[in-house]
Amino acid sequence: MNTEPIVKCVSCDDLHGDARKVFEGFLEGGGKVPKWLQVMGNCEDTMVGFFALFKSVMDNEPVSSKLKWKVAYVVSDINKCEFCIGATKTKLTSMNISEEDLKNIDQPKNEKEALAIEYARATTEHAYNIDPELTKRMQETFSDAEIVEITAVIGTFNFMNRFNDALRILPEVK
Repeated sequence: MNTEPIVKCVSCDDLHGDARKVFEGFLEGGGKVPKWLQVMGNCEDTMVGFFALFKSVMDNEPVSSKLKWKVAYVVSDINKCEFCIGATKTKLTSMNISEEDLKNIDQPKNEKEALAIEYARATTEHAYNIDPELTKRMQETFSDAEIVEITAVIGTFNFMNRFNDALRILPEVK
């Protein structure tokens, strides 16, 4: 089976302006540019705009990064996006989330986390028909800004899952 994306991966040398700066930021830090970004770089304005959105959505305010990455993992698991499941699992592991906790992600240790995960499932599976009781519990537990941000994480990862799967962006084979 061919595991290469259906479009080319671009390099820093292929890019200009702000798009090049995004890649340079990864490379200067000694990191590797994620494959999804290398593919998205084929359309520089989309890549720059989406990367800015991704960074703002996944920062640590007003919802903790740890909760956001758990929500992202749940969304990616629902959608069966191999690339994002691997990436979110790696990120959560770096945040000291155990393999056991990942296996039991639907049974978190606190109510706030459980509610965010339930909301992530409902929004991913049937956003057009979220139970009004779930919406009410979200409003009682989270601020408007937190609800917007959790929903943004869900939307961002639903986009990422579809983008990666449609363009055949798969995890690196080790």
